Amino acid sequence: MKSNRNYLGAGVVVVSVALLAAFLAYHPLPDDFEEPWKYRFIKFNVEITNVFANALEYMGIVHRVNITRFFYHVSYGSFNARDSRDNISVSDDMIGSVVIRIFRPFVADLDAGGSSASTARPTIIFYHGGGYIVGSADIFEPVSYSMAKHTQYTVIYIEYRLIPEHKYPAAFNDSLETTIELIKQNAKYNIDVNNLVLMGDSAGGNLATVIGQQLIERNIARPRLQVLIYPILQFFDFTLPSYRAYFPASVLGSINHENFKMFISFFTGEHVDDHIFLNGHTTSAHKEKFSRFVNRKFLLNSKYYSDHHLDQLNDTSKRYERLSEILLSNKVSPLLVEDDYLEANTPENTLLITAEIDILRDDGFIYAERLRRVDKRVNHVHYDSLFHGIFGLNTGPLKFDKANEIVHKVAHLVKQTINVQQKV
Repeated sequence: MKSNRNYLGAGVVVVSVALLAAFLAYHPLPDDFEEPWKYRFIKFNVEITNVFANALEYMGIVHRVNITRFFYHVSYGSFNARDSRDNISVSDDMIGSVVIRIFRPFVADLDAGGSSASTARPTIIFYHGGGYIVGSADIFEPVSYSMAKHTQYTVIYIEYRLIPEHKYPAAFNDSLETTIELIKQNAKYNIDVNNLVLMGDSAGGNLATVIGQQLIERNIARPRLQVLIYPILQFFDFTLPSYRAYFPASVLGSINHENFKMFISFFTGEHVDDHIFLNGHTTSAHKEKFSRFVNRKFLLNSKYYSDHHLDQLNDTSKRYERLSEILLSNKVSPLLVEDDYLEANTPENTLLITAEIDILRDDGFIYAERLRRVDKRVNHVHYDSLFHGIFGLNTGPLKFDKANEIVHKVAHLVKQTINVQQKV
C-alpha cells in the first residue's frame, strides 16, 4: 500500500509539473505563424527542463546551466548536417586556447591533393548565440555548414568561453583576439581581408557588432559586411515596447524575466533584481547621456513607435555602479555611442534580421535607423511572424522550414552584397 502511495505521489508531481509547463508554454501566436505545434512543443520542453534544472541545482546535484547545455546539445547538436556530396571540408584548429571550426567548400581553386590553394576567398567569421551561456561548434555546425554550402565562402566558427564559468569580458576577449589573429594569419586560412564578413545571432550578433567596431577603431581591418541576426545591442533601456510585450511571453520558454536576471548576473558577476526592468540599474546622469542613442524617436517610421517615456527609476545609492560600468560600455552595448563614432567605426554594409516575437526587436529597428542617418547601407529584413532563436533551428526533427528559408536568404544577400561591392 505504501509503495502504491509513493507511485501515486510521484505521478501527481509529474503530471502537475507537466501541466504547469504546458500552461507556461502556451501563448497566442500570429494567425500566419507556421508550424505552431513545433514552437509550443519546444517551449514546453524548455519549461520542463527549466523546472528540473532548478530542482537539481537546489538539491546540490548539478548546476542548472549544465542541464540546459545538455538539453541544447541533445536537441540541436546531435544531428549531422554533413553530406559528402556538398564537397565541404570541416576541420578544427586552435588559436591560443580558443577552438575554431573551419568550413571550406571545395571549389576550383583547390589543388588535386585537397589542400587550399593560395587564392584568398571571402570569409565569414561566425559568432554564435545562446546568451553567452550555451553554444558549441556542434550545436551551431548546421548553421555554419549551411552558410558555407550556400555561399561557397569559407566560414570560421569561434568557440568563445561561456558564462557563468567565465564572466565578461571573456567572450569579448576570445572573439576579438581570435579574430585579430585570423586576420594576421590570413594567408594560412586563405582569408580575403578585403571581403571579410562578421556574422552572429543574438549574443553572437552583439559580438559581431562590437568586434567590427573594435577592428575599425584599432585600424586592424574594415569588414566589408556585418550580418546581425536579432542581435543584442544595448543594456540601457529595458522598457522599450518589445521588452514589455515579450518578456511576459517567455519566448521559447527561456527568454523571460527570471532567466534574464540570471543571465545578467552570470555575465557581470553582480547581483540583479527586478529594478533592472524599470531601468533602476541606471542613474539620472546615465539617462541624460544615453537616452539620445536608444530613443523611441528612432521608431517613428515603424509601427512600433510608442510615446511612452523612459522610466525614471534611478540608482540613487549607486549600488549598481559596477553593473552599469559593464553593461553601458560600448564593448557590451554598441548602440551607446555618438553618431560620429558609429559613422567612423561601423562597416559600410549591414544585413540586419529582426523577428517580431523578440524582446530585441526594437533594438534592431533603432540601430537600423541610426545607421541610415549616418549614411550606412542597411538591408533590414523583418519577419512579422517569427521568433527569437529560429535561426539555429534548421536541422533535426524539430527543424522549421522558415529557419532554412532564412539561412538561404542570408546566404544569398551576403553573396549579393559582396559581389556588388567587389565591382565598386
